[in-house]
Amino acid sequence: MVKDLITEALQTLHLQHGKDLKEVAQYLKMKYRVEVGLLVLQSRLKKVLLEEKAVA
Repeated sequence: MVKDLITEALQTLHLQHGKDLKEVAQYLKMKYRVEVGLLVLQSRLKKVLLEEKAVA
């Protein structure tokens, strides 16, 4: 799977650095001017975690 901007931010900020989803949304808004809702981030996070389980 090709990692997009939202997936990269989730993996880096949320999973590696322990930031919450609000901070990830704020990062995307401030740096890339991309507004993402918390529900979108939650669903993307579920997909990322499922893919990690499938790979492991």
